[in-house]
Amino acid sequence: MMADATAFGYGDLHFTWGDHICTIFENRGQQMSVMVPFMVQGIQEGQRCVWASPEPAAAAFREELMKAGADLPTLEASGQLIIIPAVDYYLHDGVFEPEKTLELAELLYEDSVRSGYTGIRATGDVSWLEGDPVDLELWEGYERTFTERLRGKRVVTVCQYDQRRFSGAYVVAALHTHPIVILGETVCRNPFFVEEEAMAERPQIH
Repeated sequence: MMADATAFGYGDLHFTWGDHICTIFENRGQQMSVMVPFMVQGIQEGQRCVWASPEPAAAAFREELMKAGADLPTLEASGQLIIIPAVDYYLHDGVFEPEKTLELAELLYEDSVRSGYTGIRATGDVSWLEGDPVDLELWEGYERTFTERLRGKRVVTVCQYDQRRFSGAYVVAALHTHPIVILGETVCRNPFFVEEEAMAERPQIH
């Protein structure tokens, strides 16, 4: 089988390095049906795979990876697979500080390059946002900055939104900040994505 480094692993979707994608799902089954093939494809291509999520999603992910035949102890010991608790990735002393999370993402990227990985697949389940603990404007700004900082890097990132856990405003923010969206089982170029330049041209409301 020929290598296909940019195959997403779900359907016939191919990404471009630097893509920032979101998946919006309704249940754990939908989540895993998209995300497990994405990560398995990366493992098979010898890419580093990084997963950040609350524990329930991490446990389901581990279980499904093992069902797919992945050797988790070896993958984690080698550093090819990194599973991070969401509170460690997104929160610093219990507070969401966007720049610190972005710095951590960049450190992971730099370490991956030094370790010889030619591509990095990263994904975060943002269910820790349940109950709207973060200012919506702050969160949308973080997501938008993430899109900008990925450009030119050999990394693809997927943000996972469980629509049962958020107010509609967070889903709208996700749609505004990700050029590609996987909605349930449908993949599309996101018509609701707003470029940074367009945001700067919007009139400010005080």
